Amino acid sequence: MMPLHRVVAIRQALPVLIVFFCSSVIAQTSSQNYLSLNKAVSLALSNYPSILSKKATLNAAKATLAETKKSWLPNLKVSDQLDAGSNNNLNGAYFPMSIVPSNSGGRRLDNNSTMAIGNIATAYGDWEVYNFGLYGARNREADAALRIQEYNLGAEEYNIESAVIGNYLDLVKFQRLAGIQLKNIERTQIILDAIKAFVKSGLKPAVDSSVAAAELSKARLTYLDLVNTVQLLKIQLATFTGLDSAQVRADTALNILQKINLSESNYLDSGYFQHPLLKYQYAIYEDNLAQQNLIKKTNLPKISIMAAGWMRGSSISPSDEYKNLSSGFSYTRYNYLAGLAVIYNFTDLKRTQLKLNVQKYKSTAALETFNEQKTQLANAQAQANSALQNSIVKLAEIPIQKNAASAAYLQRNALYNAGLTNIVDLTNALYLLNRAETDEVLAADEAWKAFFRKMYAGNQVNQFISLFK
Repeated sequence: MMPLHRVVAIRQALPVLIVFFCSSVIAQTSSQNYLSLNKAVSLALSNYPSILSKKATLNAAKATLAETKKSWLPNLKVSDQLDAGSNNNLNGAYFPMSIVPSNSGGRRLDNNSTMAIGNIATAYGDWEVYNFGLYGARNREADAALRIQEYNLGAEEYNIESAVIGNYLDLVKFQRLAGIQLKNIERTQIILDAIKAFVKSGLKPAVDSSVAAAELSKARLTYLDLVNTVQLLKIQLATFTGLDSAQVRADTALNILQKINLSESNYLDSGYFQHPLLKYQYAIYEDNLAQQNLIKKTNLPKISIMAAGWMRGSSISPSDEYKNLSSGFSYTRYNYLAGLAVIYNFTDLKRTQLKLNVQKYKSTAALETFNEQKTQLANAQAQANSALQNSIVKLAEIPIQKNAASAAYLQRNALYNAGLTNIVDLTNALYLLNRAETDEVLAADEAWKAFFRKMYAGNQVNQFISLFK
């Protein structure tokens, strides 16, 4: 069995080992490269499955448009068949409700089951030469559908960029908070070591060391929670970028830029109406209008040219004589046929009108969705502007809070060491300093997030990303 003093030593060292392990997750090595925001966004746009899916859908829409543009081409069918069977027929007509083989001639008083050979080769073509704008309507609808997929890809890329930026800023915040908490642990450990020395010499009561030990344990627990959050954010960012989470480390120094960039006023809303989300919603509306026009054109008359030629051979002679079966292999009759057809379905007028009414409602819904998106972006930008102004004021106040808290901590620490104050006052001062440092990180994060929301709503995400190049 392990000696008791070794068990106690291991238990005392365990929290220190845990903190050391967690700090390696945050700090790692000084030689490790940071994952820049630009690279994170670039990798996400290249690798994220939803982007690849939208690109494939866009390619499908391009292929559909190419197919639709060729729909005016005529049909030409060529066939050649050799048949063997009996030849019996009756006078009379019928509708071909199902597959009814053609059987010409062979009108007799009795059936004849003798086999005959027949041969026929055909060439048939038809061309819808004019349909009062239906071809154009189909092309315009296919083009509108293509624009939907183009703008859908743009909107998806915009949203993925925004999600990566939000994830990255969160990672920066929690990495910095973990660093602050690590400093808080170091301060608390120094205080605890000093108190233990005082307690051993009889200058301080033992309860002071217990209070300091409790504060140290609390700081370690907070640190562990922060480390866990950092790791979860790394995994999420790794999912976007396709990297291993061990390779993900945000650049916490980017917050230095806040005082320069957040107060700039040259980020106007000039690109607002070119916002990817608005373009996507408006493309849906335009496609609905194109479908309306297509429905109108569908029921208009259609003019077609038709032509056919065919050759036939048969082992049955014109006098109904059954010849040698091999005689049916050659062609003995030749025919051609040409025609012009005008087709108009009068009974489809009502159905077309009902379909048109349905499509009009869909178009109205698409327009209102576009207006809703526009209102949401305008509202988001107004809220972001207000939050940004508030954040700038808070950032100006933060140094005052931090300097005062730092001075108070130094004073309380000196007074405690001199025996002029108690452990409660010292731990309160330590808490205020930790709170001030934490507030600095939170205020910086709040400012960045407000600034980003403003840029997002104003179609300025690329300009936001350019700040970190």
